Amino acid sequence: MTDLKEERRQTARVAAKDGSELWLERPHAVRLLEISMTGALLRASHGPPVGERGELRTKLGDHTFTTHVEVRRVVAQPGAGEMPGRYTLGVTFVSLDSDNRRCLERFLRQPATP
Repeated sequence: MTDLKEERRQTARVAAKDGSELWLERPHAVRLLEISMTGALLRASHGPPVGERGELRTKLGDHTFTTHVEVRRVVAQPGAGEMPGRYTLGVTFVSLDSDNRRCLERFLRQPATP
């Protein structure tokens, strides 16, 4: 029998700070919860449809990170008290140029801070 908590991701994830923005048809404030080389976990006040594409903008350290993303998973969070926060979104990076790839690699190599 397979362990249900088995990690599916192939790359490390790092917790990130607030101040991120997801552009779908219009900008939406999101909270960046985790980020890896292949995607991110976001908290948002709206639940876009799976498959929708947009652009994620956030600060990683001292650098602005921007990439095109595709929404892969949307989970409603009942009773979430903080805003934004009604939905958890899993997004994958659709395109990552060399500058943003290096920015993300540098950020992921940094030691975690509490």
